[in-house]
Amino acid sequence: MVSSRVSKTVGIAAALAMMASSATAQDNWSYQGSNGPDSWHSLSDANTICAVGQMQSPINIEGTEPARMNRLRPDYTVSALNLAHLRVMVAMDYENGSYLRVGKKVMALNGFVFRTPAEHTIDGERHPMSIQFLHRASNGDRAIVVAMVKEGRENRALSELMPHMPLEPDQRNRQESVLINARDLMPDNRDYYRYVGSLTMPPCGEGVNWYIYKQPIEASSEQINLIKGVVGADNARPLQRRGNRLILDARGQ
Repeated sequence: MVSSRVSKTVGIAAALAMMASSATAQDNWSYQGSNGPDSWHSLSDANTICAVGQMQSPINIEGTEPARMNRLRPDYTVSALNLAHLRVMVAMDYENGSYLRVGKKVMALNGFVFRTPAEHTIDGERHPMSIQFLHRASNGDRAIVVAMVKEGRENRALSELMPHMPLEPDQRNRQESVLINARDLMPDNRDYYRYVGSLTMPPCGEGVNWYIYKQPIEASSEQINLIKGVVGADNARPLQRRGNRLILDARGQ
């Protein structure tokens, strides 16, 4: 929502730093070409797990096991708009003070990023876009919550971001007068799929808790195409092997 309220400034590019840890060299890897996903493992010794890991993401969500799980409770406050063009994606850097609560676990929201198309598929279906909300706990545990986006009506929350999209690589746009609540970009139904996987960018570190909402949100084709056009290419890692991992279907929360 738009407001004249002034929000507190926080660190730069917290969202990307949370995902990539020490391997944030933006000019060293991509989602296409000779330095694309098939080559990540050869670009740095730190990326070896991209090729040999047994718990890599994304995957196709199928063959799930029904389970009663803790409800996802996004306890988010508003944050001043702070968008960054990170060459391979557009990220919203979120201010301190917002948390995801899952049972007794509490993880800070660092930001969110846009993926076009969505990285995970559900029963083989791929949505044209997803929003990944990036969280980290004080003990270093990482959690990524995913809202799938299907083509439909214009999304009011996204419409407040659209005029401020950074169009050039490495460009940042911070607007103190524009306040965003990440919760407005999530579905009303909080049922989700859960599994343990990895980052979907180098260094592909494993042990990431993925929570994927079953209900998608809607956005217009113009909004989806604009976000894709800013980066200029797909930024989804190809599907990885599921192996013997369990995918839980959280119901009836």
